[in-house]
Amino acid sequence: MSASNRRTVREAVAQTVFECEFRGVSEGWLAIFEKNMAEFACDFEKDFAHGLLEATFNNLEFLKSWIERLAPEWPFSKIAKLDAAVLLVGLAELKFLTQFKIPPKATLNEFVEIAKNYGDDSDRKFVNGVLSSAQKELESRL
Repeated sequence: MSASNRRTVREAVAQTVFECEFRGVSEGWLAIFEKNMAEFACDFEKDFAHGLLEATFNNLEFLKSWIERLAPEWPFSKIAKLDAAVLLVGLAELKFLTQFKIPPKATLNEFVEIAKNYGDDSDRKFVNGVLSSAQKELESRL
């Protein structure tokens, strides 16, 4: 799968998380994701997409608490919903999608770019800081 298709999947998963969190939806996220992917009208690797979706939605509470630990001055409820969605998906990929052998730096760069595309420079810096801290924490455990 091309890197641009993976970015599209990442964006669609982040949009799905955003939509579910914004609307308070805890079920039916696969249908919402498929609707979001249909808007992009591209082929995508279903294993990667579904793996990222499941890793994110099946671990939401863990990922939210991890964000709060990595950014203690920012309670999760105070983080902009779009930044939160990007962080949740980025952390899920870093922690749970190791079977795809994506270099952590590539994951970090992709999600920083997504944050930049949908937010401003402060969003990009915040996402970069949290994901960089997570990457360092995961590498220290190896």
